Amino acid sequence: MNSSGELTSTRRMSWWASWRLMVRLAMRDVRRRWGRSVLVTLLVGIPTLIVAAGGTVLFTYDASSRETITRDMGDAQARLEFGFGDTRLSQGADPNSSDGAVRTWADKPAARLPGEPQGSRPSTSDSSWYMPPTAAVQKVTGGRVLTTTTSSYRVDLGERRPRVSVLGIDGRDRAYKGMATLTSGRWPTSPDEVLVSPSGVRRGLSTTGTVSTRTGREAADPVRTLRVVGTADTPRHEALVTLPASAGYDTSAYLLDRSTPVVWDEVRRLNTYGMVVFSRHVLTSPGSAHVEENELTPPGDQGEMRLVVTLLVVGVVLLTVMLAGPAFTSGSAQDRQALGQIGSNGATRAMMRRYVLARALVLGALSSVIAVGAGGVLGVAASEIIQSQRPDDVWGPADLRWSYGAGLVGLASFAAVVAALVPAVQASRTNLVQVLRGQVSPRRVRTGWPIVGLILAVLGGAAIITVARDATLDNREGSIGVAAVAMFLGAVMILPWLLSMLGRVVGLLPLTARVAIRDLSRQRGRSVAGVTAILAVVSLTTALAIAGNSQAERARQDYAPSAPLGYGYSSGVPATLAAVAAQARNEGLRVESIGTVRDAVAAGDSDAASTSRTRAVVVQRPGCTAVQTLQDQSGRCAAPSTYGPFNNGLAVMPARLAQAYAGLSSAQRADLELGAALVVHQPVAGLYNPPASPHGRSTRLVAGALSLRAGQPTGFRVDQQVSVALVHATVGRGSPLLGRGWALIITPETARRFGWQVTTRELLMSGAKDTTAAVQRVADRAPDDAYVVVERGPQDPTLKVIRALVTIMAAIMLVVTQITAALMYAEGRRDQATLASVGASSSTRRLIAGWQAAAIGLVGGLLGLAAGFVPGIAATYPLTDPGPYPGPNGRIGNILTIPWAELAGVAIGVPLLAGLLAALAVRARPPVLVRRID
Repeated sequence: MNSSGELTSTRRMSWWASWRLMVRLAMRDVRRRWGRSVLVTLLVGIPTLIVAAGGTVLFTYDASSRETITRDMGDAQARLEFGFGDTRLSQGADPNSSDGAVRTWADKPAARLPGEPQGSRPSTSDSSWYMPPTAAVQKVTGGRVLTTTTSSYRVDLGERRPRVSVLGIDGRDRAYKGMATLTSGRWPTSPDEVLVSPSGVRRGLSTTGTVSTRTGREAADPVRTLRVVGTADTPRHEALVTLPASAGYDTSAYLLDRSTPVVWDEVRRLNTYGMVVFSRHVLTSPGSAHVEENELTPPGDQGEMRLVVTLLVVGVVLLTVMLAGPAFTSGSAQDRQALGQIGSNGATRAMMRRYVLARALVLGALSSVIAVGAGGVLGVAASEIIQSQRPDDVWGPADLRWSYGAGLVGLASFAAVVAALVPAVQASRTNLVQVLRGQVSPRRVRTGWPIVGLILAVLGGAAIITVARDATLDNREGSIGVAAVAMFLGAVMILPWLLSMLGRVVGLLPLTARVAIRDLSRQRGRSVAGVTAILAVVSLTTALAIAGNSQAERARQDYAPSAPLGYGYSSGVPATLAAVAAQARNEGLRVESIGTVRDAVAAGDSDAASTSRTRAVVVQRPGCTAVQTLQDQSGRCAAPSTYGPFNNGLAVMPARLAQAYAGLSSAQRADLELGAALVVHQPVAGLYNPPASPHGRSTRLVAGALSLRAGQPTGFRVDQQVSVALVHATVGRGSPLLGRGWALIITPETARRFGWQVTTRELLMSGAKDTTAAVQRVADRAPDDAYVVVERGPQDPTLKVIRALVTIMAAIMLVVTQITAALMYAEGRRDQATLASVGASSSTRRLIAGWQAAAIGLVGGLLGLAAGFVPGIAATYPLTDPGPYPGPNGRIGNILTIPWAELAGVAIGVPLLAGLLAALAVRARPPVLVRRID
């Protein structure tokens, strides 16, 4: 028993001593061959650096409540908010986070604060931000209760009246310290004094003198003149700082200032009064919060997004592993002499494996530490640059998460070791005699491996698509991760056979190309790793490009414009639109109105006991009465009308505008001007379409007084019947008529001929030399309740992000191809010297090196293109499928958009450029061939 234990202990010591020795040898090799070590570090570190930098930017941008404590509550112990009405609440440590979301309990009324008036709170459904009396709050919290407000003012800047944000605090009180920082002057002491921030200066405010403001919502609201008494920095980029009492606030909160912290038990007690509590103590010590899962609002279904994230994470991990492959494959091949010497001195096969794995561990750890550090610095610098370009965006402080960095170091080191597993096994099978003689024999491709690889690739790809399409499957993330690994593993298993076949089909290429490609085919041990790295880069690029472009196309197809492209658009109540129209005409804009026929005869409430009458116009179907049409919005009598769910089914607009909206011909426009009605047909039945549009050449419209009881039609007295000719138009996707509910359109002249009153609902503005600038000036001076924009079409940033990522990935591919080619060229110096000795010129050697680099890139690029199609298509299902219901424009099913030009540039253009650069990098002077005969 003792001898067995001693033997086990001796083996453990031998194993440990062997690893220590191999790690020391690996560290020595890293120092001696520092040039190659730098290349290996780049291959392993590039993806780690990108992920570290990207994570730092995202963490910095996504500021948590813990990081913004000082901005939100100054030096106070807690921030107290109301706004959920008369109901009790439950919350987590951070009410703004998804795992701490506030939940309301409709069956549990909020406890009344001491001294709070009975019935003063709004109902839960009321969105107003109710603020109980300060004294009532103070009785249940103790300490001092201070008010902070966030509002917005209209400021008069000559002809412009932009809206700016206003922070209401009393900076003289230490409790507000950190919510704003005084940079010059003094704090406001009266409601008529303000400070101006850098954000306000960027909007045109002066740091001296006075500011004319309007705090109300109507154009006729009185102007207040505020005196500027200094400047201040505001972390949330409010333009003005004033006293809380002087702010016509949009949102308001209380700050609790006292010496003792607000602990979790007190947070739960205050929730019973309907308060949302942001406690400094709980935010900084979230572990003190204990809440049951059913007490919080459950987060929305994130299954589809988790699926996309899983595909992305698997892709990044595979990219890291495959990029590290060329480093250790070429490195172990270049160190055959060292392996031979180790083996000739009595090293076992296990020791030779450990030597390669030790080099991978040392270089992987070194490169990952450097990459994570550099990525963190790069991420902070990128955040600063982005903030300087978008100064009004609210960012958090520089967020370097050490746990995230440690995880990346571990992952990258593990990926490097995994990438070296195959080279380590190959090294243990080294023929010592051949190695010491400098001979290298090509490895035979096993017949079964390509077949197994093909089966794995096909089954893995099919599984990815199946799992992505079926949202009912369990554990979709795990299944799709395994399937993605299987697919890529199968693709890698096919590569040796593919390269061996490639050497047999290049007979028609030039001599230099044949030599280069046949050398790649012969030296598959080093070429497979290089092709694999390119495959990983291109497949991830392809998947991102397909998914991103498909999502952008979804946004384009689902977008419902308000007006024709380039037009100004405004909506609001008639009085507001009249003011907007007058201002637009002053700017030289052509103003056209869109209205509805709706003339109220007698108004009344819609409760069960009330009755009312209103005037309505109805498209009457044969065999149906007007009341049946108004009551039946989906059956056989359904038709457009000016009352009910589709009360804008009959729209009034100029014929020229209808032509721009519906793409009418000149003849159709002429018929519309002569009194015909335009029938709008939707391309696909969608969710927001009007009831069935009339068909035929004409239809009958009836007008009269509609009687209502409890909001429902009870009678209709017809006093007018007219017959109108019909002009039919089917609108295409992206038309402003889609989703608007307009089924019938007439001109204002036709409405006047029938004696119908038209109420303006929308305005369109066009015709200026610079319509965008003119409409912006109108918006600056428009009443607060006006909505004024320029129709620019869908503004989805996805395409810009994807193009930036494709550019970065193309640059990575170019670098990886160059590094792989450099490692292979360094290993093939003996071949280069042999070519020179038999008369090959420098241009011939350059062409061979260029063809080698181009061939590696082309084979990896085309295979990566095929492999990337599968996860790219799979990602379109969760990203673009509207589900069981059609999209806003009637779209059904997922969208697949393939950016062929971008992908061709990555898979073909980049390898050709890499070949050119590799050819230029070859020295004109050939390497010297030295053969030892002793």
